[in-house]
Amino acid sequence: MPSIELSIGVGFFAAVAACAITALLVPIGQLEVRFAVMGLAGCCYAAFAADLRAAAVMGLVVWTLATGFLIQPAGELIVTGVPDVLRFVVVVGMCLSGGLYGIVRRHARRSGGKRENRPRGTPPSAARPALRRVPPRRYAPVGSCPKGPVARPPGGRSGRTVAGCRCRGPAGPPR
Repeated sequence: MPSIELSIGVGFFAAVAACAITALLVPIGQLEVRFAVMGLAGCCYAAFAADLRAAAVMGLVVWTLATGFLIQPAGELIVTGVPDVLRFVVVVGMCLSGGLYGIVRRHARRSGGKRENRPRGTPPSAARPALRRVPPRRYAPVGSCPKGPVARPPGGRSGRTVAGCRCRGPAGPPR
């Protein structure tokens, strides 16, 4: 998981890119659509970052850029009253909900996404132990020894079994 500083830096770049694209594609008269696009961009990045602190900073950066460059084309950050505060709350709320979704998604991915359906009050079942992989036993070809194949104990560090013969002794070094 990246550090908070890296998440905020990449989030700032994403917000600036979203602001530039929104300024080019959405007409000036549609302020609420511009804010919705910026809020959606912030929400998507916050879900990707999966950190509530980075999501809160992303909401603040998105609101600042949208207020300064999408409402006032000159780049002046002017807060006019209740509409700007309401936009701030909505944009930061969108970013925080995206960050919370990212955290839940990451937690579900780590736990395997499995949920147990069990009645209330019953304890969770014990975790199933991992199956141990046992290497296959290697035998000499059936026709090579008149008395049939026989396995020799593992040899060396490889853990492989070396085929042996009951008539002629061990087959030699591991292959």
